[in-house]
Amino acid sequence: MKFWKIVLTAVLAISLFGCAGKYQPPKEFNTPVTGLTKEQVKKSILAAASTQARSFGSWNMQVVNNNTITAKLLNRGYNVVVKITYSEKGYNIKYVSASDNLKGANGKVHRNYNRWVNNLNDKIQQNIHIIER
Repeated sequence: MKFWKIVLTAVLAISLFGCAGKYQPPKEFNTPVTGLTKEQVKKSILAAASTQARSFGSWNMQVVNNNTITAKLLNRGYNVVVKITYSEKGYNIKYVSASDNLKGANGKVHRNYNRWVNNLNDKIQQNIHIIER
């Protein structure tokens, strides 16, 4: 009997922790850059799309104007759109929209959104460090 109480308690604790944090506020990144031109920052951002396809889906980058790129991720039925503004001083990644199956209450999004955007930011930073060398 005592064994089953321990097992039941463990199962309940795991299920509670598994549900916690499933929906979070969308992350936004404001990343400073030094020593690069605006064109080099733009190339680093655009290069992140082509090198991420195997990892977690395919980012489609569209240059909107001289300072803005719209990035869209299509990943197994999930859609994410972010706006990336950039200059020689840095870049910003901001949430625009997500498909209904990623939205939670009160403007929150599924944690996978934050993971995908974080991976995109990491890849952009890697590309910037390659150019800096």
